Amino acid sequence: MAYYVITRTIIEDQSSKEDVLAMSKESAEIFRKQPGLIEMKSLIAENETHLSTYLVWENQQSHLACMESKDFDGVTVQWTAFMKEGKIKFELETYQLVE
Repeated sequence: MAYYVITRTIIEDQSSKEDVLAMSKESAEIFRKQPGLIEMKSLIAENETHLSTYLVWENQQSHLACMESKDFDGVTVQWTAFMKEGKIKFELETYQLVE
């Protein structure tokens, strides 16, 4: 059964917006190489205050394996530093399809 994930990155420090967009692009390239990813869309709000990313996985196990992937080690350091510095906030929600 497909597994849906929506992330939201809130840009608290607008001076870091271009860096956040670059990190998002780098992360997207890594996500697209992960086994089990069906679809991914990244969106920026019209007011450019946050990014949302919509991911569809083959199943929950594919998503969990991705979250443990060493492929993200380099960008995880950057994202973590931005969160600790208060430049961004990050939210992640998971969903199952209602039929």
